[in-house]
Amino acid sequence: MPFKSVHVEEVLVQGAHMSGDRNSIATALKLKAKLGVLVLYSPSLRAQGLELENFYKSIVGPNRVASLQIVHSSDPSLAAGERCMKDVYRLVSSRDFKNLPSFMRTTIPSPIRICSATFGTGVIADAFARNARTTRESTRELWRLDKVPKKAGTGVIDKRPAVRKFLLDRGFLQKRAYVFLFAKEGPRRAEKAHHFTSILTWRLLQEEIARSSSVIPVAAGDKIGLRTLPTLAEFWKDADWTKLWSDVTIDPRSAQLGLWCLLAEECTGLSIIGMRSGMIEVPALLGIRTLYLEEKFNQQAERMAKWIGKVPGFERQIVDKPAGIKQQLYWKSESLKRYMPNAVSNHAKNNGAHLTGMVQGFRLGRPFRGQTRFTPAPVLDEPQRKPIEALTPPQPTFLANTRLPAPIDATNLQLAKSEFDRIVNWAKATPTPLGATTNVHGSIQGSLVAVVKEEVVDQGSKDSRSSDSH
Repeated sequence: MPFKSVHVEEVLVQGAHMSGDRNSIATALKLKAKLGVLVLYSPSLRAQGLELENFYKSIVGPNRVASLQIVHSSDPSLAAGERCMKDVYRLVSSRDFKNLPSFMRTTIPSPIRICSATFGTGVIADAFARNARTTRESTRELWRLDKVPKKAGTGVIDKRPAVRKFLLDRGFLQKRAYVFLFAKEGPRRAEKAHHFTSILTWRLLQEEIARSSSVIPVAAGDKIGLRTLPTLAEFWKDADWTKLWSDVTIDPRSAQLGLWCLLAEECTGLSIIGMRSGMIEVPALLGIRTLYLEEKFNQQAERMAKWIGKVPGFERQIVDKPAGIKQQLYWKSESLKRYMPNAVSNHAKNNGAHLTGMVQGFRLGRPFRGQTRFTPAPVLDEPQRKPIEALTPPQPTFLANTRLPAPIDATNLQLAKSEFDRIVNWAKATPTPLGATTNVHGSIQGSLVAVVKEEVVDQGSKDSRSSDSH
């Protein structure tokens, strides 16, 4: 069904393969009353496309949302359909509207403007530039879990108490400063492999931040092997999270944004670090201090740069190389191959040359002598476990493992040392909550138990004083 100008003035076009943009697009729809979205999908991505359509309709209703299946006119294969869908989207993003197929112009008739998915980041930037406080509150209203519709019958449920308990059970406390190390994983051949996160890089950051500050590193995003206490790595898949949403209409994956909203509203000592990703955009919009890393020469840098200086607490650091050995090897390999007219080859051609001198692995030119200066991070003294699980020995760490043949050569393996130090210093500047206990070294389990007891007693005293006053 075609869009109508009475409902929308501009329509974003999004491919079903661009699922990482869903949350910023939803935010843009919330902030701009006459903005719509058209989701393109191929037969192979039908489920993702319809899921995106229903997600947006749950936020702004049916009049501002539509979907369209794209098929190849002569090749019925799934791969051809997906390529055709991406070609149509590229015409939109290049603003070459005169070459758009007729079915597209029929779905979005003039005078409605056709916009690429990245138009949404500009909408958000403009809203924050006009009034950051009001825009942040509107964004929080979109994801807040205080009025979640019931699955059966009518009415809503306030899910925030359940989320608070979920966080407390995992070891989170309000009087602590945390930095979330957001990880993104996928196959080396993926189009966005330069955004994936190296376990080694994140492990080095985790240990150095914990060794030199009271800020507690927390694994978040995909599971890449980083183990911390507490943790938010793929928490949306855990049974203790999914069962919270069995009685309401929101799904566990979408509900994770409500958790970030709760953290932003109720915890003052939070930061998040990650390679450029749609999943760390919403925490930034909600008010969590955010640093995103972006590799040098990235041709898509302009999109997120629109928020710098407008969204409070949102910062960028350019890194000379992708922050992981897997990504570096992939782009180096692709840049040396014969050019092919596709997105991977284009990116490798533009961005792979600076990796030609890269050396894989450890520097083996001399034997390892002496003891390492580094010690294991305190958060690794007690590996991640649930209360019912038995204790397990701590993980060996890269920096504290004296059996390695040589020290890690950071300049050839991942981040340059100057880049690494800037990230660590940024993390160490995470605000300290009022009344926080800064000494978190030693036994994490003992520290958490002691603090929980303190806060329970504290709360009991407050409740007692409250009842006396009545």
